[in-house]
Amino acid sequence: MTDEHLINLFLELARLDGPSGKEAPVADYAINFLMKLGLPAGTDGAAGVSGSDTGNVVCPVDGGGEFVLLAHMDTARTTAATRQVVTSDRVSSDGKAQLGADNRAGMAAILYAVERAVKAGLPLKPFTIAFTTQEETSMAGGLNLTLPAGVRHGFVFDSSLDPGAYAIASPGAAVFAARVAGKPAHAGIAPEKGICAIRIAAHAIDTLKFGRHDEDTTSNIGTITGGEATNVVPPSAVVKGEVRSLDPAKVPPILDQIKAGFEKAAAAAGGRSEFDWAWDFKPYRHAPDSEVCRLAAEAVKTAGLTPAPVPSHGGSDANSLNALGVATVNFGIGARNPHADDEYILLEHLERTTEIIWQLIKK
Repeated sequence: MTDEHLINLFLELARLDGPSGKEAPVADYAINFLMKLGLPAGTDGAAGVSGSDTGNVVCPVDGGGEFVLLAHMDTARTTAATRQVVTSDRVSSDGKAQLGADNRAGMAAILYAVERAVKAGLPLKPFTIAFTTQEETSMAGGLNLTLPAGVRHGFVFDSSLDPGAYAIASPGAAVFAARVAGKPAHAGIAPEKGICAIRIAAHAIDTLKFGRHDEDTTSNIGTITGGEATNVVPPSAVVKGEVRSLDPAKVPPILDQIKAGFEKAAAAAGGRSEFDWAWDFKPYRHAPDSEVCRLAAEAVKTAGLTPAPVPSHGGSDANSLNALGVATVNFGIGARNPHADDEYILLEHLERTTEIIWQLIKK
């Protein structure tokens, strides 16, 4: 039976409203919790870069050690009006708002495992706890996280996989913007004198392939904006999207195809197209026999579970840490339907996650 204290800890965290960029109440809670345990918790300077109302919470235990346990503080949507429902096997929302298991369940599991060890007076390995901001939007918290110099490995607890599974590979995502320039004209008096930028964009999109390219790679059109008024031939349009792949070498050729498609459509209509792109987050991949995977598998086994190293098709703070040179995997915590009104987490999964963390930190 799941410890009632663990359930209540998760509920307290889930009730805090902390969408991306407004995580200060969650940071205050975590810092106060850790300081009551006698641990040196505080925030780093990431807020000055990320634009959040707080920095990342960083707590080096016994100097910080060689690894970090990490979860993010923000939720994709507000949880201010969420009503949590506890049943015999799970915690869910009432179906009207996001629960916040993504990623307050990860936070709760880390805090519970550390509290359990401290209160029992059990010896711990040196390690670092980190709770980041803005994972759901820009990942700016994780990308600007300040960790003790000795940290070499990271264990993120933020995947919807079941406990025991962990992501050893994750795609990178490159975001692009195609800016189409046409020519304005009065849509009623002289439409033939105009060049419709929206029509150019539509034609380009129609000639290009989006969706799944292969087992590693996808692309998507996310937003389309343009035009000025209903009586003006649209002189401009902006199309934004992404290309995502587990293999970084596959991304630039697809971006080149998209760029060429917009340029061709614009030239044919007498308009222009400008194209730019940048990595939103970089991919990572670890060999199953790498040290970080060995440590992950060992913790899962000693927690009584079967290790399941798998690739993921989503991004997380694990991407950010790997980009910073900290070899990191993302553990499953079992949060289901993240961001949706029917989000839930099984109590069994919450408990198993704490056991994996316990195996990582105990001597």
